[in-house]
Amino acid sequence: MLRSSSFLGGYSRSLSKNKLRPRVQSYRHTKLRYLALFFACMIMIGDAYCFDNPMALQSEIKDQYGVDQFKFNLLYTVYSLPNIILPFFGGVLIDKIGARTAILLFSTIIMIGQLVCVWGASNLSFWTLIAGRVIFGMGSESLNVSQNSIMAIWFKDQEMSLAIGLCISIPKIGNAFNSLLSPQIYSKYQSLAAPMIVGVGTLIFSFICGLALIYMDYKSEQREKQNQMLLNKNDENHRSQSELSASVKQSIKDDDCDSPDLGRSPEIFATPQHQEEAVEHEVKEEINFKDIAKLSGTFWILIIICMLTEALFVPFLDNGNELLQERFGMTAEEAGLFLIIPYLVASGSTPFIGNMADKLGRRSLLIIVTSFIFLITHILFIFRMCTSVCFLITIPLTILGLCFGFYASVVIPSVPFVVKSNLVGTAFGLTGVFQNTALALFPMITGMIFNQFKYDEHGEENEERGYVYQSFFFIGMSILLVIIAILLMFVDKNGERKLSQRGRGMGRKNKVEYVSVHEVTDMPADKKISINYDKDHRI
Repeated sequence: MLRSSSFLGGYSRSLSKNKLRPRVQSYRHTKLRYLALFFACMIMIGDAYCFDNPMALQSEIKDQYGVDQFKFNLLYTVYSLPNIILPFFGGVLIDKIGARTAILLFSTIIMIGQLVCVWGASNLSFWTLIAGRVIFGMGSESLNVSQNSIMAIWFKDQEMSLAIGLCISIPKIGNAFNSLLSPQIYSKYQSLAAPMIVGVGTLIFSFICGLALIYMDYKSEQREKQNQMLLNKNDENHRSQSELSASVKQSIKDDDCDSPDLGRSPEIFATPQHQEEAVEHEVKEEINFKDIAKLSGTFWILIIICMLTEALFVPFLDNGNELLQERFGMTAEEAGLFLIIPYLVASGSTPFIGNMADKLGRRSLLIIVTSFIFLITHILFIFRMCTSVCFLITIPLTILGLCFGFYASVVIPSVPFVVKSNLVGTAFGLTGVFQNTALALFPMITGMIFNQFKYDEHGEENEERGYVYQSFFFIGMSILLVIIAILLMFVDKNGERKLSQRGRGMGRKNKVEYVSVHEVTDMPADKKISINYDKDHRI
């Protein structure tokens, strides 16, 4: 409650009656935001299922299309190549047209791309399959930017790491279902098209969830506009109350105080929450290269870390099914079952890691921890733990999933902390550019390494040898990631320490000062009104 003072006299009660709190609360500040978070996560479930269709069917695709490892990895490279550019412009587009329209647009593009892939699988046309992957990728990454941007608004200053971390990791359940079901569907129907048709069904489900999120976001924005209208009307009512104005002036005279006129100041009746909401929907600035040039060095180091971290997880698992077959003597179905482990661990660990990051802060230190865990994981994959199905292989797969949990909950959610709020969409888009650069290059590099070293000194083909040398490459990239993560900590520590602050919105009290705009030039610093409010914006 607002504390009484000689300045306010007996009018704290009067202020309370005139609705300091808005009559209609935004969905973004209620528990309904968790329902919106659920829909946001489900938007990418279908995308994740379809993205890894080739991984689950690697041996079958190589056999039926007659392609080697390098050409197979092109299915992932061509997905990422257009997104070296498109996510950046997609971010600008989102800032222009809004995340709601962008979700509809990019979801439709993804659906078209998957249908083309189904056609290519039905006709065994490798280049039609490639074309479908290109179209699919053009919508997929930009949809991811849309998802991140809209959740950055819904969870602004509260549980940011948890929200974005869940948006990244929960869709990995789609990858897990693909890894589990696609080999079995192929085994039953003996058709590459069948698992991809199931993928179309998952995309339809995600599209419906997207429509639900769009509706919630629209209604929330309407409620925020209604709040602002109520606050403006409230201010007009106060101006007409001459008795309150006279009493306030008498209180000011009695205290010999030059404080601002409550009757003329709309700001005194608005909580910080609603002022932020009003500003939030006015920010539609055009993003240009001058803005990008002003991004801090911390941001550029951070997106390099995002690029390497993504590359140490996704491209490695692109060949995961065949790797487990060749190195650990599994069938395609058995390998698919084991490969759900990293995806499920990533999804399950994210809420806990996200909460820890929000409460603890010190994200720069957590990023270093993430990079070391990646290094340990890829070192473990060097060792051949067994020659048939055994549970020892679950150890590195579990740690790999934990790595992605840290990545989703700590690394990516750090982006909004190091950029201005009106550049969040573009920042995520630019992050996507760097990520997709790695996702385009790493499959080609690992494919060339595999083709180069799969022959032993006698010229005999040994695919296990090729995968061992791939692991050496990933270890080298992990060491580079550790070095850059340490550099980020020093740069942030010697700068503004944006990645070392505590998670905001964790229930502590905030103090905001209000002053009448009419008297701001004459107001002494010690005569401002101080109002305390808690995490629910109650005064």
